Amino acid sequence: MNSSIQQCLVYSKELKVLYVEDNADARMFTLEMLKRFFNHITVAKDGEEGLECFKKDTFDVVLTDIHMPKLNGLKMAEKMKRISNSIIILVLSAHNESEFFISSIKIGIDGYLLKPLEIHQFVDVMKKAIEKIYLQNEIKNYQAELESANRTLEKKVKERTSELEYRLYHDHLTDLGNHEAMVREISSTRCNILFLIDIDGFQKFNDIYGLHAGNTILKKFAVFLNAFNNGKKYSMFRVYGDGFVLYSAENNVLQTSFEEEKQRLLTYLESVKIYLTEIDEAVDIDVTIGVCIEKENPFIKADMALKYAKKQNKRLILYTEEIDSAKQFLEDMYWKAEIKTAIQNDNIIPVFQAIVDKNAKIVKYETLMRLVQYENSNEKYISPVLFLEAAVKTQQYDKLTRIIVKKCFEKMKDYSIDFSINLSLEDFSDSARVQFLHDEILRYKVGKRLIMEILESEVIKDYEVVIGVLEGFRKLGVRIAIDDFGSGFSNFEHILKLNPDYIKIDGSLIKNILEDEKSFTLVRAISEFSKELGIKVIAEFVSSKEIFETLSAISIDQYQGYYFSIPSKDLATQRNN
Repeated sequence: MNSSIQQCLVYSKELKVLYVEDNADARMFTLEMLKRFFNHITVAKDGEEGLECFKKDTFDVVLTDIHMPKLNGLKMAEKMKRISNSIIILVLSAHNESEFFISSIKIGIDGYLLKPLEIHQFVDVMKKAIEKIYLQNEIKNYQAELESANRTLEKKVKERTSELEYRLYHDHLTDLGNHEAMVREISSTRCNILFLIDIDGFQKFNDIYGLHAGNTILKKFAVFLNAFNNGKKYSMFRVYGDGFVLYSAENNVLQTSFEEEKQRLLTYLESVKIYLTEIDEAVDIDVTIGVCIEKENPFIKADMALKYAKKQNKRLILYTEEIDSAKQFLEDMYWKAEIKTAIQNDNIIPVFQAIVDKNAKIVKYETLMRLVQYENSNEKYISPVLFLEAAVKTQQYDKLTRIIVKKCFEKMKDYSIDFSINLSLEDFSDSARVQFLHDEILRYKVGKRLIMEILESEVIKDYEVVIGVLEGFRKLGVRIAIDDFGSGFSNFEHILKLNPDYIKIDGSLIKNILEDEKSFTLVRAISEFSKELGIKVIAEFVSSKEIFETLSAISIDQYQGYYFSIPSKDLATQRNN
């Protein structure tokens, strides 16, 4: 289990959830998923029962269906909001229920999810958790059923329990403990030392000699580790494909110095050769090792040390606090130097991408920042996705913002067409930057053609301040767009307090609209409720005629993507289709 899943489970397990659903089948399916994340779940079968439960107890999250007898989900949610306006309420909706979108916004619903509930990218990792829950429940059921049974059956119960636990906590290929077994042991002990051993270039053995040869290497390598551990100092695990762990919570492991124990392991592993019948010879096995002797999160820290060792071409690295941020620090320092050089050489430039209407006529341009690098005398345009975060950390963000604004305004003052710039909420909270933007808009007289795009996914801490700043810009004729709308569980009520002129639908929804019915349903719902509120809708990432025609059919107002144009320094090179 990777660190992000561990953190998710730790965070969610103590939350109290009220789940309201009248359909027994849907309730059973969703509840099984919820149990993987929440330990405290109260279930209600209709709106009235849900409201009564809510009045009697305290909950962190309410998850509800819409159509229910006696009291529907939205009416119930409205009553709950009156009791506690801060309660988080998520609505589960079928594909054909987009008409409830506006009502849910008015009530203050915090999230709008489609049925059936899915966990997407977590599914592979969750398979192990599902198996664990199933097996533990099966064990409990056996124990409950056999409590009053004849004593002669107790042996069978113990054997079955032992078999299930063995399957749950052992790797079938090497007969070592698996990742779950390691997590269980680490969680119940205090680490003295953990070696994470990774076989270098293991994939090449599979690719060249086949999977059977790869399995042979893994099984024989486990045998070698067992021989090293003949004193039984360590618990041993195979934690992923070619990753093995030696772990001990016993203080006697490091009675000798760490350096001596490290050298003992390295010397032993230097002698590892594994015979492969496929090639009738023995192959050398090289490894990289990450080590942790910290008490907290030893596996995660050993993994950081392992990755750092691979990057530095070292055989073994011991985790230290410096390693924790070393990778990011090195990357930040690289971009700091690149940004500084680019500013000095005037290589921070704006490029422009056309936005078209339903007739494919260009109606405006989005301004995008690029950092120019040179490789073999060839220009490379680097997206800010790679360097903007480093610019913030190294206090270069303000310089980049001012450069792009000036260059963009200078370019666009000679054109009569509308254009947009991307700004962060940090820009609006910095009074000096707000004044700079105000002055430049007046200087270049572009207010009536300018659109400010704000990321929907950013958290607004003080709406009143942001709204006040935006109102000041609106007085200059500036319009407001919410960018990447639908990229998260949006709090629609709060976002719409900004009173945007445009909503740009997140590109991840547009890219999948032809294959994913849920993406299509959500895009259509956003379009419908936006029109109800007088907001124009823009679709990004329109990369094909098929996507364009699909979006046209649900009356999207404007379109942007490679199907129409690519970002360019020169507006004249872009064309109307």
